[in-house]
Amino acid sequence: MIRRSSARLCSLYLLSWAVCLFTVPPILAQETLSRLWVEIRDGEGNPTAARITVTGPNGETLAPEASLVRGNRERFFHARGQFQLIAPIGEITIKAVKGFEYHPVTEEVDLNYLELQDRTTAVIVTLQRMIDMPALGWYSGDVHMHPNHREGDLYMTLEDTLLLSEGEDIHVANLLISNRQGTPRVFDTEFFNDGKPDPLSNEQTLMVVQEEFRNASGMYGHMPMLGIKRLITPFFTGRVPNWEDYPPNYTIASQAQEQGGVVSYAHPSTGPGIPEGLHVAREFPIDLALGVVNALDLLSNMDEEGGMWMYYKVLNSGLRCTASAGTDTQMDVLNRDSLPGGSKVYVKVDGPLTYEKWIEGYRAGRTFVTNGPLLFLELEGEEPGGELSLQSPRNLKASVRAQSLSPMSRLQLIVNGEVVAETLPSGDDLNLTLDHNLEINESAWAAARVLGERSELVRNDSQLFAHTSPVYVSLHGRPVVIEEDVRIILEWIDRLMADVRESPRFSQESQRREVLEIFERGRQYYQDLLN
Repeated sequence: MIRRSSARLCSLYLLSWAVCLFTVPPILAQETLSRLWVEIRDGEGNPTAARITVTGPNGETLAPEASLVRGNRERFFHARGQFQLIAPIGEITIKAVKGFEYHPVTEEVDLNYLELQDRTTAVIVTLQRMIDMPALGWYSGDVHMHPNHREGDLYMTLEDTLLLSEGEDIHVANLLISNRQGTPRVFDTEFFNDGKPDPLSNEQTLMVVQEEFRNASGMYGHMPMLGIKRLITPFFTGRVPNWEDYPPNYTIASQAQEQGGVVSYAHPSTGPGIPEGLHVAREFPIDLALGVVNALDLLSNMDEEGGMWMYYKVLNSGLRCTASAGTDTQMDVLNRDSLPGGSKVYVKVDGPLTYEKWIEGYRAGRTFVTNGPLLFLELEGEEPGGELSLQSPRNLKASVRAQSLSPMSRLQLIVNGEVVAETLPSGDDLNLTLDHNLEINESAWAAARVLGERSELVRNDSQLFAHTSPVYVSLHGRPVVIEEDVRIILEWIDRLMADVRESPRFSQESQRREVLEIFERGRQYYQDLLN
């Protein structure tokens, strides 16, 4: 069964609710039921979208008949501008949440039929901003969203996807075509629009259908590819019918770069250490060294400690890498608490938002990732992605600021992977600042990080987390080289190459040799650092 867009059916459902209300037996309708009409507005009085939870007198979840109800721990739906539902009389709780920039709102409503002439209660829920990031040039995105990823009764249309994206305050929704893991079925190709924002997009939300490439055997990893104008095939390797571990991810990423695209590695690791197993980013340091990958998803549906371990190793090997975030949310699966936009990457853009500008800001590393805190770093006036070239050692002024709807435990300045300064809360754990004079005696990179405990506003993770891309500092034009980390990456690559030599998933030895030659070129970059 294919479900039509809930937006298109909205008027029909509203009519059906009215019919349902007035066809309830008169005594039951008068004594037990009421109608709740809710408007959702922003601080300027404009209609807006949000994630909504309505709880009835006995703790039951209430929702409009036409809505898609999601979640396990807490059941919710998304609505734009307004909604209505039939509710039992008594105390009703309405909770509205919209991303990381708006204060959540909770309204208590007493539906008392004795006081209602027509058994309808109207409520206005107003979402006030904590901060206006677009006004500062920062636009949020999720680089890894799947509208459809299951073969079932629910089919997410782009209208449905837009509502979900608006409600979670995602300004750039990257909707990725991919196969379902373990099957050859490829989803959502019908939505591809030559890499342009879908016509349903608006000033607040750009929806762009792009592609995820997957090596399904666990040999190489998965890659979101953004900014592409033509689909790249095969969509996957390592699984029938494309059962071979060929071509390597490098070949696919190269084709994305040739189109002017950018490439990240998704859900990079299950924990700190050399990655092994399914889905993890085993080929990442090779492709980054060879210039076909731009980013790493520090925030994903895996472990950010493992992501940071990888990230710091390549940065300490003289490479530049954008901090990225992608939730890998399967939007047609309703019984999960994780959400698109539960982790976001914010990109700094000059002037009005366009997808092309967002991609270029992403490529340049003008980013930070977050599951809540809004994080700002300046090093001698340079923001993330910037560079300072020094001809002699000197002190640099670092300024870090973080704002959050959830309590923060610490705000840190990271240099070459080490914490060099931090601020702990002193009364106000929602606003933290850090100023530090950084002594530079060698080439370095500097980034900011926030850590904290999980709260109910942190949907997809076990802790509060934010991290900027680095500001790069070059002394005498030399790269950052931490030999211990370079040696670990060499071990990482050697282990991958050994697995390629042993893999049964090559039908031609010439293709195995081709993969090993590419990997050896990437390995040579790191070996040259030690030489």
